[in-house]
Amino acid sequence: MHPTARYRAVIGSITILSGLLAAACIIVGTLAVENDFDAFSDPTRTLLHAHNHVLAYWFNILDLFGYYLLLLPLVFHLHQLYKYRSPWVPLLTFSGAAYALVGAIGAAILAAVWPPLMQDHLSAVASEQHAITIAFKTVTLAVTKGLWNILEVLFGAVWWIGMGLLLRSTSQWLGLITIITGIATILDAVGNLFDLQLIAEVGLNGYLLLGIIWPVVIGMWVLRSGSPLRSAKSIDL
Repeated sequence: MHPTARYRAVIGSITILSGLLAAACIIVGTLAVENDFDAFSDPTRTLLHAHNHVLAYWFNILDLFGYYLLLLPLVFHLHQLYKYRSPWVPLLTFSGAAYALVGAIGAAILAAVWPPLMQDHLSAVASEQHAITIAFKTVTLAVTKGLWNILEVLFGAVWWIGMGLLLRSTSQWLGLITIITGIATILDAVGNLFDLQLIAEVGLNGYLLLGIIWPVVIGMWVLRSGSPLRSAKSIDL
Protein backbone atom coordinates (compact mmCIF):
# COMPACT_ATOMS: atom_id res chain seq x y z
CA MET A 1 0.00 0.00 0.00
CA HIS A 2 1.26 3.48 -0.88
CA PRO A 3 2.30 5.52 2.21
CA THR A 4 -0.35 8.16 1.46
CA ALA A 5 -3.02 5.47 1.20
CA ARG A 6 -1.87 3.96 4.51
CA TYR A 7 -2.01 7.39 6.11
CA ARG A 8 -5.60 7.91 4.90
CA ALA A 9 -6.53 4.43 6.06
CA VAL A 10 -5.24 5.14 9.57
CA ILE A 11 -6.92 8.56 9.78
CA GLY A 12 -10.21 7.21 8.45
CA SER A 13 -10.18 4.22 10.80
CA ILE A 14 -9.37 6.34 13.87
CA THR A 15 -12.17 8.76 12.97
CA ILE A 16 -14.72 5.96 12.54
CA LEU A 17 -13.57 4.50 15.87
CA SER A 18 -14.22 7.92 17.40
CA GLY A 19 -17.86 7.73 16.33
CA LEU A 20 -18.24 4.16 17.60
CA LEU A 21 -16.77 5.04 20.99
CA ALA A 22 -19.05 8.08 21.17
CA ALA A 23 -22.03 5.74 20.66
CA ALA A 24 -20.66 3.44 23.38
CA CYS A 25 -20.31 6.48 25.65
CA ILE A 26 -24.02 7.26 25.36
CA ILE A 27 -24.97 3.62 25.98
CA VAL A 28 -22.73 3.30 29.05
CA GLY A 29 -23.91 6.67 30.37
CA THR A 30 -27.53 5.55 30.07
CA LEU A 31 -26.72 2.35 31.95
CA ALA A 32 -24.83 4.30 34.63
CA VAL A 33 -27.92 6.37 35.50
CA GLU A 34 -30.31 3.46 34.86
CA ASN A 35 -32.33 5.37 32.24
CA ASP A 36 -32.80 8.31 34.60
CA PHE A 37 -32.30 10.91 31.87
CA ASP A 38 -32.90 13.80 34.27
CA ALA A 39 -29.51 12.93 35.78
CA PHE A 40 -27.83 14.32 32.64
CA SER A 41 -29.13 17.81 33.50
CA ASP A 42 -29.23 17.51 37.30
CA PRO A 43 -25.86 16.32 38.74
CA THR A 44 -27.37 15.56 42.14
CA ARG A 45 -29.51 12.82 40.57
CA THR A 46 -26.36 11.09 39.36
CA LEU A 47 -25.53 10.39 43.02
CA LEU A 48 -28.76 8.40 43.29
CA HIS A 49 -26.94 5.88 41.12
CA ALA A 50 -23.63 6.07 42.98
CA HIS A 51 -23.42 2.27 43.05
CA ASN A 52 -22.71 2.48 39.31
CA HIS A 53 -19.46 4.39 39.84
CA VAL A 54 -17.50 1.99 37.60
CA LEU A 55 -19.89 2.64 34.71
CA ALA A 56 -19.65 6.38 35.41
CA TYR A 57 -15.87 6.14 35.11
CA TRP A 58 -16.05 4.34 31.77
CA PHE A 59 -18.68 6.78 30.54
CA ASN A 60 -16.13 9.57 30.92
CA ILE A 61 -13.26 7.55 29.45
CA LEU A 62 -15.33 6.72 26.37
CA ASP A 63 -16.31 10.38 26.16
CA LEU A 64 -12.63 11.38 26.42
CA PHE A 65 -11.67 9.32 23.38
CA GLY A 66 -14.94 9.09 21.44
CA TYR A 67 -16.09 12.69 21.30
CA TYR A 68 -12.67 14.31 21.64
CA LEU A 69 -9.14 12.92 21.43
CA LEU A 70 -9.63 10.56 18.50
CA LEU A 71 -10.79 13.51 16.38
CA LEU A 72 -7.39 15.21 16.61
CA PRO A 73 -5.79 13.25 13.72
CA LEU A 74 -8.73 14.30 11.51
CA VAL A 75 -8.35 17.95 12.59
CA PHE A 76 -4.77 18.02 11.29
CA HIS A 77 -5.58 15.90 8.23
CA LEU A 78 -8.21 18.44 7.15
CA HIS A 79 -5.69 21.19 7.81
CA GLN A 80 -3.28 19.56 5.36
CA LEU A 81 -6.01 19.13 2.75
CA TYR A 82 -7.31 22.69 2.91
CA LYS A 83 -4.41 24.82 4.15
CA TYR A 84 -4.00 26.53 0.78
CA ARG A 85 -7.72 26.93 0.21
CA SER A 86 -8.52 29.68 2.66
CA PRO A 87 -6.59 32.08 4.93
CA TRP A 88 -9.00 31.07 7.71
CA VAL A 89 -7.79 27.46 7.87
CA PRO A 90 -5.25 28.06 10.70
CA LEU A 91 -8.04 29.51 12.86
CA LEU A 92 -10.31 26.59 11.99
CA THR A 93 -7.59 24.08 12.87
CA PHE A 94 -6.90 25.83 16.17
CA SER A 95 -10.63 25.77 16.94
CA GLY A 96 -10.89 22.06 16.12
CA ALA A 97 -7.90 21.21 18.30
CA ALA A 98 -9.19 23.46 21.09
CA TYR A 99 -12.60 21.75 20.94
CA ALA A 100 -10.97 18.34 21.33
CA LEU A 101 -8.60 19.40 24.10
CA VAL A 102 -11.10 21.42 26.17
CA GLY A 103 -13.61 18.59 25.95
CA ALA A 104 -10.99 16.00 26.82
CA ILE A 105 -9.84 17.99 29.85
CA GLY A 106 -13.42 18.08 31.12
CA ALA A 107 -13.89 14.33 30.61
CA ALA A 108 -10.57 13.59 32.33
CA ILE A 109 -11.55 15.72 35.34
CA LEU A 110 -14.87 13.90 35.75
CA ALA A 111 -13.21 10.50 35.26
CA ALA A 112 -10.87 11.37 38.13
CA VAL A 113 -13.42 13.00 40.45
CA TRP A 114 -16.72 11.18 39.96
CA PRO A 115 -15.83 7.61 41.07
CA PRO A 116 -14.28 8.50 44.46
CA LEU A 117 -17.05 10.98 45.28
CA MET A 118 -19.71 8.45 44.31
CA GLN A 119 -18.06 5.76 46.44
CA ASP A 120 -17.74 8.15 49.39
CA HIS A 121 -21.41 9.05 49.02
CA LEU A 122 -22.41 5.41 49.37
CA SER A 123 -20.79 5.01 52.78
CA ALA A 124 -21.25 8.53 54.16
CA VAL A 125 -23.69 9.60 56.87
CA ALA A 126 -26.36 12.19 56.02
CA SER A 127 -24.28 15.25 56.99
CA GLU A 128 -21.32 14.01 54.98
CA GLN A 129 -23.53 13.18 52.00
CA HIS A 130 -24.66 16.81 51.88
CA ALA A 131 -21.06 18.05 51.62
CA ILE A 132 -20.25 15.41 48.99
CA THR A 133 -23.33 16.41 46.99
CA ILE A 134 -22.24 20.06 46.97
CA ALA A 135 -18.71 19.14 45.86
CA PHE A 136 -20.03 16.76 43.20
CA LYS A 137 -22.47 19.33 41.83
CA THR A 138 -19.87 22.11 41.78
CA VAL A 139 -17.27 20.11 39.86
CA THR A 140 -19.84 18.64 37.49
CA LEU A 141 -21.39 21.99 36.60
CA ALA A 142 -17.96 23.57 36.13
CA VAL A 143 -17.20 20.92 33.52
CA THR A 144 -20.59 20.37 31.88
CA LYS A 145 -21.83 23.97 31.81
CA GLY A 146 -18.50 25.82 31.67
CA LEU A 147 -16.00 23.71 29.75
CA TRP A 148 -18.34 21.57 27.66
CA ASN A 149 -21.56 23.44 26.91
CA ILE A 150 -20.12 26.94 26.59
CA LEU A 151 -16.39 27.01 25.78
CA GLU A 152 -15.92 23.68 23.98
CA VAL A 153 -19.00 24.02 21.76
CA LEU A 154 -18.00 27.54 20.70
CA PHE A 155 -14.69 26.18 19.41
CA GLY A 156 -16.55 23.24 17.87
CA ALA A 157 -19.01 25.53 16.08
CA VAL A 158 -16.19 27.54 14.45
CA TRP A 159 -14.45 24.35 13.31
CA TRP A 160 -17.47 22.47 12.00
CA ILE A 161 -19.15 25.39 10.26
CA GLY A 162 -15.88 26.65 8.75
CA MET A 163 -14.76 23.20 7.61
CA GLY A 164 -18.25 22.47 6.32
CA LEU A 165 -18.05 25.50 4.03
CA LEU A 166 -14.70 24.25 2.72
CA LEU A 167 -15.84 20.64 2.38
CA ARG A 168 -18.68 21.71 0.09
CA SER A 169 -16.11 22.20 -2.69
CA THR A 170 -15.35 18.48 -2.50
CA SER A 171 -18.68 17.00 -1.38
CA GLN A 172 -21.91 18.95 -1.02
CA TRP A 173 -23.56 16.41 1.28
CA LEU A 174 -20.49 16.06 3.50
CA GLY A 175 -20.21 19.83 3.77
CA LEU A 176 -23.90 20.06 4.67
CA ILE A 177 -23.79 17.50 7.50
CA THR A 178 -20.64 19.18 8.83
CA ILE A 179 -22.34 22.58 8.87
CA ILE A 180 -25.42 21.11 10.57
CA THR A 181 -23.15 19.65 13.28
CA GLY A 182 -21.69 23.12 13.78
CA ILE A 183 -25.15 24.66 14.00
CA ALA A 184 -26.08 22.16 16.74
CA THR A 185 -23.04 23.19 18.78
CA ILE A 186 -23.71 26.90 18.37
CA LEU A 187 -27.31 26.36 19.54
CA ASP A 188 -25.96 24.54 22.59
CA ALA A 189 -23.58 27.41 23.33
CA VAL A 190 -26.17 30.16 22.82
CA GLY A 191 -28.74 28.31 24.90
CA ASN A 192 -26.35 27.99 27.83
CA LEU A 193 -24.92 31.49 27.52
CA PHE A 194 -28.37 33.11 27.66
CA ASP A 195 -30.11 30.45 29.81
CA LEU A 196 -32.46 29.40 27.02
CA GLN A 197 -33.07 25.82 28.09
CA LEU A 198 -35.09 24.63 25.09
CA ILE A 199 -32.48 25.88 22.61
CA ALA A 200 -29.68 24.40 24.72
CA GLU A 201 -31.39 21.00 24.85
CA VAL A 202 -32.08 20.95 21.10
CA GLY A 203 -28.49 21.90 20.38
CA LEU A 204 -27.02 19.41 22.86
CA ASN A 205 -29.14 16.48 21.66
CA GLY A 206 -28.33 17.31 18.04
CA TYR A 207 -24.63 17.51 18.85
CA LEU A 208 -24.61 14.24 20.79
CA LEU A 209 -26.28 12.43 17.87
CA LEU A 210 -24.20 14.05 15.13
CA GLY A 211 -21.08 13.54 17.24
CA ILE A 212 -21.67 9.84 16.57
CA ILE A 213 -22.84 10.00 12.95
CA TRP A 214 -20.45 12.65 11.60
CA PRO A 215 -17.14 10.93 12.50
CA VAL A 216 -18.35 7.68 10.91
CA VAL A 217 -19.46 9.47 7.74
CA ILE A 218 -16.33 11.57 7.31
CA GLY A 219 -14.11 8.66 8.34
CA MET A 220 -15.60 6.58 5.51
CA TRP A 221 -15.08 9.52 3.15
CA VAL A 222 -11.41 9.72 4.12
CA LEU A 223 -11.01 5.96 3.57
CA ARG A 224 -12.63 6.07 0.13
CA SER A 225 -11.23 9.33 -1.17
CA GLY A 226 -8.08 9.57 -3.20
CA SER A 227 -6.37 12.95 -3.27
CA PRO A 228 -9.43 15.15 -3.76
CA LEU A 229 -7.59 18.44 -3.58
CA ARG A 230 -4.88 18.73 -6.15
CA SER A 231 -4.94 22.43 -6.89
CA ALA A 232 -4.21 25.39 -4.62
CA LYS A 233 -7.23 27.31 -5.78
CA SER A 234 -8.57 29.37 -2.89
CA ILE A 235 -12.16 29.29 -1.64
CA ASP A 236 -13.96 32.33 -0.34
CA LEU A 237 -14.70 31.88 3.35
